Amino acid sequence: MNQSHSSQKNRRGFSLIELLVVISIIVILAGIGLAAFSKVKKSQAIDLTKVRIKDATLKLEVYANENNGLYPVGDDASSSILYNALSGDYTGNGSNPTGPTYWKELLNKDPSLVGTLDGKKVILDAFGQSLRYRAARDENGEIVPDVKNDGSFDIWSVGPDGKPTDINVDGNTVNDDTKDDIW
Repeated sequence: MNQSHSSQKNRRGFSLIELLVVISIIVILAGIGLAAFSKVKKSQAIDLTKVRIKDATLKLEVYANENNGLYPVGDDASSSILYNALSGDYTGNGSNPTGPTYWKELLNKDPSLVGTLDGKKVILDAFGQSLRYRAARDENGEIVPDVKNDGSFDIWSVGPDGKPTDINVDGNTVNDDTKDDIW
């Protein structure tokens, strides 16, 4: 009788140490899983941004072909001039298009594609930042000195860190703020 009573006493449950070990293992595995998930999500956002840049580039080429080889020229490096030119909404405030539409999806007002910067509609990268755009020539046909791609235009994303925040940064700048930019 004494033996059966002691075996029941030993089977009551897990010890505190055993529970702590199991919980620690679960926390470590969850941390590893979350870190991997975060890395995958960032990689997907980079890939989506590259696709958006490619889409905008192709649409700009069609625009230029129909406009005597000229690309739209804006006041700054935000993508507001791109939105205006490619959506056909020359007001830039989300109105119905009054000109040719080169990128119909911009008119759907999808908040992951179109946003607002300083009261103007802009095309967003996958990180929620305005794509950056600069024509290689200004409105007078003069070459713009801070353009990376001679002859046409620059279009890029400031990347996951959102830096540099200066909308008119030189396209040739290389520093810690521009190392993750997506071209």
